[in-house]
Amino acid sequence: MGLVSPRAEIISDIDGMAIPPGRIVELCAAPDAAQTSAAVMALREAQRDGDPVAWVMPRGAGLFPPDLAAAGLDLDALVVVHVSPEDPAALPRAAELVLRTGAFGGVVIDMSGGERTGGRAEAWQGRLLGLAREHACRVIVLSPHARTRASLGALVSLRLDVRRARIAEGRYRIEAAVMKDKLGDARSRGSKVSAPVGAR
Repeated sequence: MGLVSPRAEIISDIDGMAIPPGRIVELCAAPDAAQTSAAVMALREAQRDGDPVAWVMPRGAGLFPPDLAAAGLDLDALVVVHVSPEDPAALPRAAELVLRTGAFGGVVIDMSGGERTGGRAEAWQGRLLGLAREHACRVIVLSPHARTRASLGALVSLRLDVRRARIAEGRYRIEAAVMKDKLGDARSRGSKVSAPVGAR
């Protein structure tokens, strides 16, 4: 789940694919997936609107703050919530509590490790979608599902297959292909980015 950081002088085309508030967005998993990079771009968009953002993930999963900062994320306006990986309902429950505050413009839920969520997907997704709409928040789920598997649920309104490919030393191309879009306003896009410090 490596982060690929956009260089400052590059205007990312993926940034141009604005993720409007009030939606659940699923980012597919794969060995060449750029889930974290795409999620950071969405959170940056929320921060540009003046909102703090949150990242909910199992304890033991990791984010590398220098890469997040290099990608343009304001760490002072980022809340990271760690939950028990042993509790199947912990991720959606923590995300729901964060959303209920009404304080966040974007919330990432990291399920990329294959964590179970407990109960029916429609139940927790329904609660999160209602809160996302009520508080105008973007909910981005890092899915454990590969692009060849079914979506996390019917309430996911936008599903993206975000991939990265190396094009030169320390340089990558990120492409976001739309696999599902209930509103019909998203388009597939791509951009060139630099590798994070840890991958150079």
